[in-house]
Amino acid sequence: MKKLLFMSCLSYLLTGCTHVIFGAVLPELLAHYGRSYSDGGFLVFLQFGGFLLGVLSMPAMARRISRRTTITTAFGLLFLAMVSIVLLPPWPLAVSLTFIAGVAFGLVEASISTFVLMAAKDNQATAFSKLEVAFGLGALIMPLISSILIANDLWKYGFMLLGISALATGIIWSKLSLGEHDELLAHKADRTKSANKPPALMKSSLTFLILFMFVFFLYVGMENTIVNFLPSIFIDQLHASSSVASLAVTAYWLAMVFGRVFAGIIAEKLTYFRYLLFSFAASVVTLLLWMFSSELWSSFAIVLLLGLFMSGMYAVALIYANQLLPGRTEQITSTLIAAGGLGGSILPLGVGWGMDKFQTGVSIWFVLISMCLVLGIVIYTKKWRIQAVESN
Repeated sequence: MKKLLFMSCLSYLLTGCTHVIFGAVLPELLAHYGRSYSDGGFLVFLQFGGFLLGVLSMPAMARRISRRTTITTAFGLLFLAMVSIVLLPPWPLAVSLTFIAGVAFGLVEASISTFVLMAAKDNQATAFSKLEVAFGLGALIMPLISSILIANDLWKYGFMLLGISALATGIIWSKLSLGEHDELLAHKADRTKSANKPPALMKSSLTFLILFMFVFFLYVGMENTIVNFLPSIFIDQLHASSSVASLAVTAYWLAMVFGRVFAGIIAEKLTYFRYLLFSFAASVVTLLLWMFSSELWSSFAIVLLLGLFMSGMYAVALIYANQLLPGRTEQITSTLIAAGGLGGSILPLGVGWGMDKFQTGVSIWFVLISMCLVLGIVIYTKKWRIQAVESN
């Protein structure tokens, strides 16, 4: 299990880097092609579109060509996309390569998260929180590497670094031996074994799945809103300088990474339901305090608290959903990750429009209202979660 977790964390570190690299070098990329920020928004939107396609196609690919082949194929695609972008091809091709990169890390994220959940069994929260820590570290490290490369006019070689890393990681996965978990990794569905096919979802289970799709849609939308618009909030409402405002995002990610180190252990001691209840309730209180914060130091403290409380939500909610809908790990995991990806691409666009049309504080109101809705859904699941388990 240690070897599996190490390779899975390494892969998630790489996807964390891939997730943020386009944003980190976007000004330089757009300047090279002579494009506007609207074109940049379209680029990011296509990356998320590719991510959604990768996540949704993962279960079918795993059944047809095995999990191992799906993972190695995804890293191969990521290598080709990243290395090709280094050549700075014509804009239409660069946009297409961005889409392919999105497909690749969508496949990687969905495949590995599913594999780890199936292999971890009784320690799912602890194992998955380690993946989330690795992802967060990637999201922290890549902007720092990009800034160094940009300062030396070598920004495009960040894509080369990721491409070579993807190739090396894919080769390791293709040769990796995981002992008792090799059968899971090499699994390929046998059409003759229809007895293993999970039964159709009952009405209560389908309701639960739809509700949690909405939870993931809102959560990733909230997270992306915070990451993208925190500097604007600090500049417009607190009159902070650009350099100080950018530190707010760093503070948020540092708190997220720190919280994820302990999230799995705490969730398994409290139970997943209680952990989610506490996390969302504490986040609502923190956001209410943010409404009355007018000082720079208190706003930084609130950002740190919010990062801590939100750190384990994604992983624990994913495990909680799989716990109540057993036997469908691939389908449930890919569906919820896809719902999150959709929210992460669409909702920040709407929030950005609202900030332009009204005021910066719209983003805080959006996160507060969304957090209240999700808290209500979590409370509601307590009434019939036993019934949902029995239906399956």
